[in-house]
Amino acid sequence: MRLRKSSLARAVAVAAAVVLAVGLAPAAPAAAANVTFRAGTLNILNELSQAAFAADLQLITSKADLVGLNEVAARKTYLQNWADANGWWFFAPDPTAASNEALLARKSMFDVLDKGKVFACDTNPGEVPPARYTTWAKYRHKASGRVVFHINLHANASIEEGGHPVDIPRTRCAEKQFQDVKDLATLKKDEGQVIVTGDLNVDFSADRAVGYAKFPWQVFEANQLPNLRSVYNLYGEKGTGTHGSRHIDYVYFWKRLEEYQVMWMTDYRIVTGTNSDHNGVVADFSISVA
Repeated sequence: MRLRKSSLARAVAVAAAVVLAVGLAPAAPAAAANVTFRAGTLNILNELSQAAFAADLQLITSKADLVGLNEVAARKTYLQNWADANGWWFFAPDPTAASNEALLARKSMFDVLDKGKVFACDTNPGEVPPARYTTWAKYRHKASGRVVFHINLHANASIEEGGHPVDIPRTRCAEKQFQDVKDLATLKKDEGQVIVTGDLNVDFSADRAVGYAKFPWQVFEANQLPNLRSVYNLYGEKGTGTHGSRHIDYVYFWKRLEEYQVMWMTDYRIVTGTNSDHNGVVADFSISVA
C-alpha cells in the first residue's frame, strides 16, 4: 500500500524527532579508565660484593616502579647516588637500622608527598639482630592522580618452624611489628591505596596451615574484608620459593569491598637470577584514574 504524501511527511517527521531525542539523551557511562604500575621487593644480601649488589639492584629496578629493599644500610650513599643518576626517589631514614629498609620510586611515575618510619623494637641493643623499623612513603601516582602508600619491613629471622612460632624474644618483636604494620596500613588506607612489601621470615603456606594468631596470615589476611591480600593468597605460590623452598618475601595490597576498590593486584612473578640468597617478588597493579 502506498502512503499519501501527507502521511509520508508525518512519518519522516516522527523519525527525525526520534533521532534527535536519541542524540540528546545522556550517553551510557564509559568504563573507568585504568593505568598500571608494578611494585617489588628484594632482600639484597648485605655480604655481597659491590658488583653483585649493583647487579641485583639493576635487576629488581628493571622490573618494578616501586621497590622495597632490605639489608641495604651499608650502601645508603651508593643507593642515593644511584637514584639521583637514574631517575628514582630514594628514602632510607636514620638511624642505620631504619635505613636497612629502603624505598625507591620511579620519578617519572610518582611524586613524593610524605615519608616516615615506625620503630618496632630492639631485642639486643647494639648487637645482632638490629633494631627493627618499618619505613613508609606517601606518593601521588601521576597517571591516575591517586595517592599510593608504600610500607616496607623486614621481620626478624628464625621466628617460625613449620608455621609455629619459636619461643624467643625476637619472635615477640616480630609479632609486634606485624601488628604495627597492620595498624599503619589501616590508618593510611583512609588517605589512599596501600601496598606492603618485605621479608617477613614466615612461610606463607605453613602460616596459613597453622593459623597462629600473631603471624601474618591471621594479622594481615585470613580472607577478611577489608584487609591486606598477598600475592600468594590471590595467585598461588609460584616457583620453588623466595628463600630456599620457603615463600617468605611478600607484596600485599589493601583489598576493600568491591564497590570501594580503585586499585587491584592483577598478577605477580618471582624474580630469579639474583646474587642474593633471596629471590625478588614483583606484583602488577591496575589503578583507576581519579
